[in-house]
Amino acid sequence: MVVMILECVPTMLRGELSRWLTPVGGGVHVGQVSTLVREELWKLALNKAGKGRVIQIWSCRGEPGYGLRVHGLVDATLVDLEGLPMIAVRDAAWRQAMERFTGKAPSGNMQEATGDLGPS
Repeated sequence: MVVMILECVPTMLRGELSRWLTPVGGGVHVGQVSTLVREELWKLALNKAGKGRVIQIWSCRGEPGYGLRVHGLVDATLVDLEGLPMIAVRDAAWRQAMERFTGKAPSGNMQEATGDLGPS
């Protein structure tokens, strides 16, 4: 199973994804596609998302049972928390936790994040 969540993307991208995945509302598309099609849909989304956000989640083997990748997150980052892929909002609590766990303050600028966690 594949889930793609789209925010602030061109309508054309939503239409193109609906050829492969079922839109279930609010920029959320779901479906069962091969790994090759999933990878191609991700490339398509990256090429056409502009300044929008795209999240792709898919079923896979392993402890969490899913893989996760993101594009266009602002003030958030994709992290692996003991084997669980999660999206961490970079707020004051995040900064304090990073300082506590790493012993140093996180780097200054909050930038757009793109990442990928999980086996293919």
